[in-house]
Amino acid sequence: MFVLKEVFGYLNPDLLKLNFSMKSIVLFILLTLGNFTFSQNEVTWSIAANNIEKKQQKIRVIATIKDGWHLYSAKTPKSAGPIPISVDLDNSKFVKLKSAFVEKSQAIKKFDANFDSDVFIFEDEFHGELDVKVKKDTTLSITVTYMVCNEIMCLPPIDETLHIKLNMNE
Repeated sequence: MFVLKEVFGYLNPDLLKLNFSMKSIVLFILLTLGNFTFSQNEVTWSIAANNIEKKQQKIRVIATIKDGWHLYSAKTPKSAGPIPISVDLDNSKFVKLKSAFVEKSQAIKKFDANFDSDVFIFEDEFHGELDVKVKKDTTLSITVTYMVCNEIMCLPPIDETLHIKLNMNE
């Protein structure tokens, strides 16, 4: 209270006292605004599997990107600055990687003022695939690491873990 008096001059101490319900309302507003500000996720991910042949499946990773936002392709030079999409299979003794992750969507080359550099981006949607061999029915976990930006700001890199059940005989 001493600091408030110095900063704002004399204040009636009764004005500085908030009752319990008022403190609750203020706390709720601050937490809600903080949650909105720091939990933005502008991308929705999905995963699907299709049989190629017995015991081998194609895993498709799909992103839906909100209007005005974009992700960065692996084609983006590392020296440019942004974190491009990368996909990692979690270790599983029942799944073997048969082909590396491939970006199926066409990346757009664009100058990005956020990084003062030419980059390759995806807007609206992203599709990628990889092939795996399934040795036993299991749940596969894939971690997608990516960074999303708009014209004025970027969000910190995000790790999104996707899960899919794989059947050996399908």
